[in-house]
Amino acid sequence: MNSIFVRIYGGILVALLIIGAATYVGVDLINQYRADQYRERMAEGTFFLLGEGLREQSGADRAEWLREMSRRLGASLRIHPGADLSLTYRERLHLDEGRVVIREHRESERITVLYHVPGGDDYLVTSLERLSEQQARATAGLILDRLKVVAPEQRAQSLARLVPYFGFPLSLAEWGEVGLDEEQYQRLDRNEMVLLLTDSTRRDATLYLYVPIPRDHRVLVLGPMTLFDPFPWELLVVASLLALCMVALSTYLQVRPLQTRLRHLERAVKRLGGGDLTAHADVRGSDSIGQLAATFNGMTAHIRRLIHAQREMTRAVSHELRTPVARLRFGLEMLADSESAEARRERLDALDRDIDQLDQLIDEILTYARLEQGTPTIDFQPVYLVEVCEQLRGELDTIRGDIVIEVAGDRTLAVDGDPRYLHRILQNLVTNALRYARARILMTIRLEEGGERVVVEVDDDGSGIPEHQRERVFKPFARLDQSRHRASGGYGLGLSIVKRIVDWHGGEVRVLESDWGGARFQVILPREQQRQHVLGR
Repeated sequence: MNSIFVRIYGGILVALLIIGAATYVGVDLINQYRADQYRERMAEGTFFLLGEGLREQSGADRAEWLREMSRRLGASLRIHPGADLSLTYRERLHLDEGRVVIREHRESERITVLYHVPGGDDYLVTSLERLSEQQARATAGLILDRLKVVAPEQRAQSLARLVPYFGFPLSLAEWGEVGLDEEQYQRLDRNEMVLLLTDSTRRDATLYLYVPIPRDHRVLVLGPMTLFDPFPWELLVVASLLALCMVALSTYLQVRPLQTRLRHLERAVKRLGGGDLTAHADVRGSDSIGQLAATFNGMTAHIRRLIHAQREMTRAVSHELRTPVARLRFGLEMLADSESAEARRERLDALDRDIDQLDQLIDEILTYARLEQGTPTIDFQPVYLVEVCEQLRGELDTIRGDIVIEVAGDRTLAVDGDPRYLHRILQNLVTNALRYARARILMTIRLEEGGERVVVEVDDDGSGIPEHQRERVFKPFARLDQSRHRASGGYGLGLSIVKRIVDWHGGEVRVLESDWGGARFQVILPREQQRQHVLGR
């Protein structure tokens, strides 16, 4: 999960799943509440009329009235005192406000309808399987009973007083204005109710109930009664807006840590651009940003190291150049004072040696500076180190004097590396040994225990290197013994070059004590490398 894309995509996907589940549960809970409100509102007018009718009854007439209403509704109507109903706070609150309360019984798919009869502690209770056409017809009959007892000219006002208790419109329409077909008019002529459902395939389908009024030229119209819509556009808009807000929040929570880390990296880059070489990006992680920060920190560390090395080299080069330049100036003065041709020849030879020495110093400085510029692309190939050692021994025959150079090792043993750089490693190590050896130098090539690395050792019988100074010899222009070092030649760059090349080959170099009491330089290189591989620092 190191990819930023995978992390953001995975985070948003998980967020969408959570948001989807939360939205589904939320809409389901809201729809349950809306469905309860819808059913209670649709039943409220019916039970208002039942309660009003019950209040008008007394004694034995009550029981007869309840039986008649039960027959109309198709469900048993009962009267219960409030103490027997175990009402919740919400139910009692709604009932006291004159509203209907519906209890669901999911195990039996039945509902219980409760209504508080005004003026006492009695409650109308009935149990239904569903709100059906029969209850709608019973409701129409109850309204019609109310209208029959008033004069025709007062029926519109009487109906208007009932409208606030119903969840749908009530109106009176002229006989010819209701827009029914011939068969439906015939049913009205037979004093039958007509139930009309508009196009049921549409979400805005509605239900109308037309009831003929005896000895009246008008028709009682109940409706339009809208069907319950579980997904009205208002609810969908609200749910969509909430989902978008939650997606935006989850995306922000995913992106904010990335922005914070990028800001830290940006501040570090600006500090470095302003010349602060101590700039460090404190950004952790293994993703692309974390890797970029690690690369930046490595780059700044490398820049600091290069600048430090440049400063040291500048100081060291200034110091090293001062001696040959002073000798050249002194030699020129002596040459001017020489009278004989032989003396001038000796002075010119000395000057030539000083120039050679100066040229050698400049070559070493340029070589080290080139190696410090960066890691080159190394074309690894098998190199037989014993052959390189024997070739080097032949090259040094003119300068080794009486010192014996020996080579020991398996001629078939090869190591992956660049022949030029491996030759330079051995050349610098043997040349350094020649400066201090008394009579003997040994180059040994062997396989390390385990067989995965090759060990190159250069031993001399000189005075050796103290243990506390063995790490210093690999620093540029290092001086362990000023007078002895100057007497033996060299500028302190050879071993630094060796260290750099060994690092490129993924190996290590160390200084030990030889069996003869002198120094042993040991180079350990991997036997196999990846071809055409650029080694990092």
